[in-house]
Amino acid sequence: MSHDLESPYEEGVPVWDALYRARGDEVSQTRPIFTGDVFTGVQLPGSTGTTKARSVVVLQHPCSMRTNGVDLAWQVLVAEVTSRKEIDEPGWTGGNFNLMPLPGIRPDVTSQNRHQAANFDNLYTVAPDSLITRIASLSPVGVNLLLQRWVHYSSRVVVPTHTFHEQTVAFYEEADLIEEWCDEAGSGDLRAETQACLDWLRADRGGSTHQHLLKNLQSHSMIRRAMRQELRERNQA
Repeated sequence: MSHDLESPYEEGVPVWDALYRARGDEVSQTRPIFTGDVFTGVQLPGSTGTTKARSVVVLQHPCSMRTNGVDLAWQVLVAEVTSRKEIDEPGWTGGNFNLMPLPGIRPDVTSQNRHQAANFDNLYTVAPDSLITRIASLSPVGVNLLLQRWVHYSSRVVVPTHTFHEQTVAFYEEADLIEEWCDEAGSGDLRAETQACLDWLRADRGGSTHQHLLKNLQSHSMIRRAMRQELRERNQA
């Protein structure tokens, strides 16, 4: 196996917070389910057949989870997440290939549960309605490291995280925009507001769409300003 995997270390110092967009109470319930989201309390069987509440991390790309951009497929691919002692930098880059370490995922606890890891040997497909209690969302750094390790374990190929970022950044930004739209709209109908945001993103604007322009990092701030103006006008109507 290659030993060229990346890690959330900077000059030998772990930067665990860089892995997460939100944890615990920070997690937004209006954010669309995304690659790298961690859920707990999912009833699943183990190797012995015993069913119990388990934690899982979503492995699928957002497009493969949603055929229409809004509704989740009838089953979503996840990996089990369990407690795991903190892994050092050599353990990230040259070992533990079947794991995606999630150190500090429970910063509010001091027990072994503070540090966890996703295990690519323990895979499940789960119904969307079982994904209720989200305890963490990964940052772009976290998502890219998760995908790098998952693809490497599945194929023995190391894909640089910047390559994953180029392919996921537009979808990550879209999830951010949908979350902000739903928070600002405040109607309580999450599906309807998600659809409204997507309709706005997909609307033809002289041969292009905001959704297409999300592929260009330089357009993100412009699109966010335009969305906020759209929301202000809707609220005033």
